[in-house]
Amino acid sequence: MTKAWFKNRLNDHYLQKSRADDYRSRAAYKLEEIDQKYRLIKPGMKILDLGAAPGSWSQYALRKVNGKAKIIAIDLLEIAPIDGVTIIKGDIRAPENQAKIIELAPNGLDLILSDMAPDTTGVHYADTENSALLVHLALDIAEKLLRPGGNFVAKVFEGVEYQQLLQRTRKLFGFAKSFNPKASLSRSREIFMVAQDFKPQPSK
Repeated sequence: MTKAWFKNRLNDHYLQKSRADDYRSRAAYKLEEIDQKYRLIKPGMKILDLGAAPGSWSQYALRKVNGKAKIIAIDLLEIAPIDGVTIIKGDIRAPENQAKIIELAPNGLDLILSDMAPDTTGVHYADTENSALLVHLALDIAEKLLRPGGNFVAKVFEGVEYQQLLQRTRKLFGFAKSFNPKASLSRSREIFMVAQDFKPQPSK
């Protein structure tokens, strides 16, 4: 890490703000921008937060509705407890974890949030491919667990795979568009896919 990197971190407005607002990371403000634009998070919702560690997206969602929502956070990493959030440590692909989510939200989820990201290699095409695979995984989960009319947000590293991802998403939702929050770091390759009005596909 260079001195310039540390200086930028120290002067990072969103990092300073996250500490003042008692969020676990600056990522909360990315979701805040998305939510303010698309009005995704509402009281009474059942929300799944994928790749949730350290928990700032769940914190934001919980505060937005004054605790009046069922929020389920899952990650391979440990997440310190958040009052009002059900935390699952494990892999979302595991049938037992999906069963837990179905038990918590038997009538389906209203919103799936995915901040999942791969371990980066520094090789652009490998990182974007691995990121796209995680979004496809999140969409697989949406097809299983999202209720009709539900919404979806996922982070992705933009690359050649993105158009295919967008095409798949547009088949599943009435609306899908990319969004680049101001809170994303200027050097970051991440964008966020926002999709609304889930339309379950007929079984083949």
